[in-house]
Amino acid sequence: MPEIHYDAAQQWVLNLTLAMMVLGLALDIRPKDFLAVFKSPKAPAIGLLAQFLLLPAFTCLLTLLLDLPAGIELGMILVAACPGGALSNFITHLSGGNTALSISITAISSTIAVVMLPINFMFWAGLNPVANELLLNINVDGFAILKSLLVVLAAPLSLGFLIQHFLPNVALKLHHILKYLSLLALVAFIFIAVYNNLEHFLNNFWLLFAVVLAHNALALSLGYLSSSLGHLPVADKKAITLEVGMQNSSLAIAIVFTQFGAEYGMALISAFWGTWHIVAGLLFAGVCRAGVFNKNAELNT
Repeated sequence: MPEIHYDAAQQWVLNLTLAMMVLGLALDIRPKDFLAVFKSPKAPAIGLLAQFLLLPAFTCLLTLLLDLPAGIELGMILVAACPGGALSNFITHLSGGNTALSISITAISSTIAVVMLPINFMFWAGLNPVANELLLNINVDGFAILKSLLVVLAAPLSLGFLIQHFLPNVALKLHHILKYLSLLALVAFIFIAVYNNLEHFLNNFWLLFAVVLAHNALALSLGYLSSSLGHLPVADKKAITLEVGMQNSSLAIAIVFTQFGAEYGMALISAFWGTWHIVAGLLFAGVCRAGVFNKNAELNT
């Protein structure tokens, strides 16, 4: 089996980048954002249901229907079990969606993912015989993933909440810095990782492209359809579509390299997701700004 070019130094950089993104998110969350969720819980509930139940379930079904290498199927299930990424907040704002709703869902999903991600991943992977066999061979348990999530998600979230509560002025300035710095760091990391493994990506390009395109289209569709069935406003539909369609694949990459020994198929599918969902999100925002999504959404409301 070919090996991915990746070392401990790169893992440290990725973990730091993820921590910066989560910290930046936590610094921008205000109590009123959560109060708005509690006052009108319908939209966030639909978004979280689509993200933590529908996407993993339909992903598992997709892997059962397709005949793919075990690592790719397991990688798809891992990505589907991840929470939404902070980048979805920026794309939601760009598309004219409900940014406050997007931030709230990202914050809540990132918080509960500490528990839900390993449970979801282990459960749905266990229903796929091919993926489950690889999982057993690697001998990874949910508790090991939980420990990684405590470092990458829980710690920076808690730190961000504390800074915002006790040092609001510092939180405001730090958020503006981290918002752009973490995004640039993530883009640079993905570029370097792809460049260092360019041969692997080129050798598997069409398979990866087809799988990620289908999987991402499924995720975006589930977000849109669930919000449409809930008869939500257009701005809320945009936010939920992007929250479900833009998974935190960077977190998946971190888990693959810390807990799965950089398994070839899982690493490739997670990294390709990390690149493609940015493209898909920007394309979605472009369609929204052109007014096409607004007309279709209004017809279905």
